[in-house]
Amino acid sequence: MRRTLGAVVLGSLAVALAASACTTNTGTPSPIPSTKAGGSFIKVDDAKGPAPTVAGATQGGTVTILGSTDFDNADPQANYRGDGILVYSQLITRTLTNYYEEVNPDGTILLKLIGDLATTTGKSEDSCKKWSYTLRDNIKFQDGTAITSKDIAYGISRSFDGQLANGPQYIQKALAGSDDYETFYPGPFKNKGSLAPGIATPDDKTLTFTFPKPFCDFPLAATLLTTVPVPVAKDAGPAEYEKNIIASGPYQIEKWTRGEKMTLVRNASWDPNSDALRHNYPDKWVFDWSATDPVVASKRFVADSGDDQFALQWDRVPSEALPDVLGSANALARVVEGDTVFNIYLSINTTRVTDLTVRQALQYAINRDALLKLIGGKYAGSPSSTITAPTVPGFKKYDAYPAPLAGDPDKAKSLLAGKTPSLKYCYRPGTTLREQAAAANKEALERAGFQIVMAPTDAVSHYTFIGRKGVECDLMSSGWGQDYPSNSTVMTVLMKGGEAIHAEGNNNWSYLDVPAVNTELDRLGAEADIQKAAEGYMSWTRRSCASRPR
Repeated sequence: MRRTLGAVVLGSLAVALAASACTTNTGTPSPIPSTKAGGSFIKVDDAKGPAPTVAGATQGGTVTILGSTDFDNADPQANYRGDGILVYSQLITRTLTNYYEEVNPDGTILLKLIGDLATTTGKSEDSCKKWSYTLRDNIKFQDGTAITSKDIAYGISRSFDGQLANGPQYIQKALAGSDDYETFYPGPFKNKGSLAPGIATPDDKTLTFTFPKPFCDFPLAATLLTTVPVPVAKDAGPAEYEKNIIASGPYQIEKWTRGEKMTLVRNASWDPNSDALRHNYPDKWVFDWSATDPVVASKRFVADSGDDQFALQWDRVPSEALPDVLGSANALARVVEGDTVFNIYLSINTTRVTDLTVRQALQYAINRDALLKLIGGKYAGSPSSTITAPTVPGFKKYDAYPAPLAGDPDKAKSLLAGKTPSLKYCYRPGTTLREQAAAANKEALERAGFQIVMAPTDAVSHYTFIGRKGVECDLMSSGWGQDYPSNSTVMTVLMKGGEAIHAEGNNNWSYLDVPAVNTELDRLGAEADIQKAAEGYMSWTRRSCASRPR
């Protein structure tokens, strides 16, 4: 999920996010509550609706989300940014399987994998090559029509089309048995009336999947928006469907002005008895991206007046506003701190920056301390020296390029040996913080001898732009988090080359393509023992990095 060898890892985000509150608090500020997300989960195959009630929650009102950037893609199957996935999968649409979180008294999270549209997490046969599902009763689209197995099969099938390549690609590649899934099946817009090979719908309530190779992670991949049901009769193609998305979750889109505001209202056809995960407590959700500066939004939370008492801040609390937040009892009562799945990176385009010593010099030149201070210091994140975040199963910390937090420009200069490489830095603009972070990276790299040409992209389409093969950027701002509890959703996505690199929709922004790396990632991806695979990803990476010249 968007937010490497070919990347400078800048930090693991432990983001302080303002959370909605329906009550006020007085007295001395208390410590920020902490949640501890792990990489483990349990399967629960008897989950039934309605979902467990939320203590203290009441029906009614409007929740406003203040953010700085609209979702980069409107079509569900193409949506791959964390905020978009959250809104679609929890509010607007449903998927074949999904997660339910329980927070224990000590702050640890118990992650439960459950059937969402399906009754269970799936039945496996033939060593994970075949999976079958039965759908729940009374699952409906917003117009009241029943959701059938064919709607889910069609939703998955349309994700094969190149126009939707910015979305998750796990299921497509698994059905194809290779990374070149578009050659295997080009999608239903080109092959009218067809479904992807390997998907069968024996009846309206039954769905089966047959893979050429074992795919034991399928119930996890099925939580992604790839499995959102889409009624074929309402789909005139991605460019049109994104203008009239058909809801299957508890809310539907009332109005959406791209780049400015989206309003969700209750979906009257959603049946809580069919849903073991969701509620529809608020009357409305309003997502407001109209010139909302994170500093201004944070100060509004501290003021805690009017409609802002029932609002969420989409962006992390910036450093300028942090003293106000930490000094306010009301603000602290609305803040959550804890590890997240996200790392932020400075991706190095290895097809353009081909000199290994130059890429190594970049690792030593970067100033993580400056970046952490910009985003709020210890309350906003921690420095990371690994591709994966601490929440990934099997995580082990190591540092292939040890340097002070502020960087080691002298080491970088020695690696450059008098060279002064000119690099084009494509960064995502849109907020003061992003501009400041980009400027800090430029300053750090230039003190080590690099010449940096700044190239801001479009804030909304940044990932679409840098995901095009042949993009003329040397360095790119990026971020990633695990899609489900497996390192295959991090390292394979960010480092796999060969057929995994397409004309559009790439997430390997380093465009790394090393045959030995590709082979090892394939081997680990086919490992049926989840624990062994988790250990293998990290131990292999540690050995590989340790063998690199310093």
